[in-house]
Formats: sequence, C-alpha cells, structure tokens
Amino acid sequence: PASSLVAQRDAMRTAVYSVRGMMLNLQKSSEEKIMQNKEINNLVTALGLDYNAKNGQMIYDKNKLRYGKIIAASDADAAGSAIENLLFNILWHLCPELITEGHVYSAEPPLFKVTTKKNQYVFLADQQALNQYMEDHRSEISMVHRSKGLAESAPEELSTFILDEETRVIRQLTVNDIGKTDKLFKDLYGKNVPPRVAYINNNIWGVEVDYE
Repeated sequence: PASSLVAQRDAMRTAVYSVRGMMLNLQKSSEEKIMQNKEINNLVTALGLDYNAKNGQMIYDKNKLRYGKIIAASDADAAGSAIENLLFNILWHLCPELITEGHVYSAEPPLFKVTTKKNQYVFLADQQALNQYMEDHRSEISMVHRSKGLAESAPEELSTFILDEETRVIRQLTVNDIGKTDKLFKDLYGKNVPPRVAYINNNIWGVEVDYE
C-alpha cells in the first residue's frame, strides 16, 4: 500500500511514512534506545521538529512542523489497530502537543465493497451502512466483500480512501483531559501490568476492576 500511496500522492503536499510491523513501545524504552531506533529517527526527521535529548521529547513549534495533518492508516483488524495505537503512543510520548493541538488523525477506509450486478462498486463505511444498503438494494447486489486491510485495495481506491480530501474519511484525535490521557497511555503501554489487565477487563470483558 505504501508504494501505491507514494505513486498517487502530491509530493509537494504529502509524505508517506511506511511502518513495518510493530513499532517500539516508548513507555518501556530508555531515551538512548529510543533515539537509536531507525523508525523513530525517521519519524522525528519527517516531522521537522527539534529534539530535546535531555527529556526525550520533541519541541513543539507549529511553524517548524512540516505537515499539518498526521494521518495513521492501518488494516481493519486487531494487528492494524495495535500498530496504529502504538504510533499514537509514540507521538504522545515524543510530543503530546501534536495530539492536543489537533494534528493527529486516524483514517477510516470503508470496510465493505459491494459489487453490483452491473459490475459497479459501492463502498460502505461499516456494518450499519451495509445493512441499510442491503435493505434498499438487495436485488442489485452481486457480491459483498469485507475488506481486512489497505493491502487489498487498488491504488486508485487507496487514493480515494486516504489522499483525496473530498472523499476520504479521517477522524481527529481529541483530548479532553491531559492527565487522564497520559495515565491511559501509561496504563496500556507501561511496565506496570495490573492497570493494563484491569483496563482490558473493564473495557473488553465488562468486568469492573479497581486498579487505582
């Protein structure tokens, strides 16, 4: 997908940064290890911000930031979500202002592609949209494909889903409480295991666990 996006992009306005597998968990890494990591170095360079080696953070300066929007785009599965959340963890650790000042987004490409009997494609955002479309156009449907990830998309589809400002769907990350957000990242990615287990129990399994 990265090579397709590179070919489709406007190089004067857009850069594509490809991530291979799981990125470094900065909550569990020393500052020395962080700055020795090639992917982190490339990310810092791409953003254009200065790095303060004393506290291991980038110095936020809107005028030096090379890109106004940082858009994470990943596969629509558990592994894709894990990679995307690790990127948000990295950005929060290096420069939380990137998130609090509204620069960070998550791309939401459609999950379903409907092929009609006229061999036309209809892209639908989620299960609810698919259900509604099937209710209204059942007789016109030839095939429904559930997309697992961006790798399954054609180059022109990637351009529509990720690059085209008129057609893409992106969700801005927002922060209402900096303290709670910082605690959440530390709970999920820090060295202390019980808060992470409790969060999973509370939010996935529905079991109330107090870990304060």
